[in-house]
Amino acid sequence: MIEEMQDEARSLLSAGEYGHALAKFSVLREIRSRREGPYSPMYLSNLHDSVRCMSHLHLWADATPLCRELHGKYVRTHGRGEADTVDVAKHWAWALVHLDDYPPAVRLYLLTADALWDVDRDQAHRLLGAALTHRHGLEPETLVTPGEIDGVGLRHADDVLADLTSLRTHLPDGAELDRTAFDRTSIDGLVA
Repeated sequence: MIEEMQDEARSLLSAGEYGHALAKFSVLREIRSRREGPYSPMYLSNLHDSVRCMSHLHLWADATPLCRELHGKYVRTHGRGEADTVDVAKHWAWALVHLDDYPPAVRLYLLTADALWDVDRDQAHRLLGAALTHRHGLEPETLVTPGEIDGVGLRHADDVLADLTSLRTHLPDGAELDRTAFDRTSIDGLVA
């Protein structure tokens, strides 16, 4: 029965039926959490699919606690720069900027960009652009300067700072940037 429900949920997600898929994935999450535990691969997969559905449905406030849980578990089990962790970080940051909660979004963009620096510099660059675009009075450079953010050491602080400086020269400042922020970014970061 659970495998049939899993197949149906995936089919709904693939078909773009996000509301129905979310309902199925939510039930699956509860079942798997109880039967298999909150770190089981299938529980994490169903949680991740729930986050994807919520992003499509613009359920930002509902997605945020799920993203926090999933990101924390992925960081512990996969690492910050692994594809699943990065995907959830992007969903979480995107939800936060839609909720006008900019400081944690900017920190998340910076930490994820640092983790990606060696494996996907283009993606890191886009995330740094998003950090600058959604800064709303914050100065990302000052967050990077001590070499750690939220107790996490940055491995590429100098490179991140240099890229932020370069990006800043191509973006408007102040009110114009705030007004056009969503025109300049997507869930994947700065739009070229």
